Amino acid sequence: MDETATKITDLFNYCDDRGVDLCCGFQRRFDDSYRYVAEAVRSRKIGQPYSASIFFADHPCPPIEFLLKGGDIFMDLCAHDVDFIRYALNDEVVSVFATGSSSEDVLKEAGVFDNATMLLTFRKGTVVTLTMSRHGYGYDQRCEIFGSEGLASVGNSHETTAVVADMTGFWKSTLKHSFPQRFEQAFDSEMKAFVNTILHGTTWPITREDCVTTQRVADAARQSASSGVVVHI
Repeated sequence: MDETATKITDLFNYCDDRGVDLCCGFQRRFDDSYRYVAEAVRSRKIGQPYSASIFFADHPCPPIEFLLKGGDIFMDLCAHDVDFIRYALNDEVVSVFATGSSSEDVLKEAGVFDNATMLLTFRKGTVVTLTMSRHGYGYDQRCEIFGSEGLASVGNSHETTAVVADMTGFWKSTLKHSFPQRFEQAFDSEMKAFVNTILHGTTWPITREDCVTTQRVADAARQSASSGVVVHI
């Protein structure tokens, strides 16, 4: 909703003063697969979560002008997954280490990464790696959460469920093209929840604290990648 946690807090205060609901659209909260995994982890079906691995490959790669003017990989990509893993683990990030690389000289000169990795340490001890890239071969979204008694994961969505097998191997269709296709169901569910919030007074599931805290993590990741040191929250 904005570039810093302070500005987001100001937005919430502005809306609260006027009796307006401010609804942040973290669509993974409304995706059936992500919701199933989150509830499984929160209900301890995999025991104590030890670690998680998340991968986010964007597709298609945005124009270079977008990356230079507002496409910071930490500000633009990590928020959805940071919010999701906080919710799934029911825990808070205490430290962030981040690093990245630039595939084009013009990006490197501007200090803009198009590939990056974040290492998040949570209060209860869970360690999470979040790897992001602007250069997907389709919209690649995966999450695995490992626990003392099992594993919960969200896999990729393909254009079709068809599989062709012959003597040379097994062949599947390509991944979904981009976020409108991959999260079509989530966006639909999110819009219905938004209507219910506005017209019927239901509580929006993503809180002020969720939004502000997620932005603090993104801020810390950008600071860590610039300084090369761990940032404590």
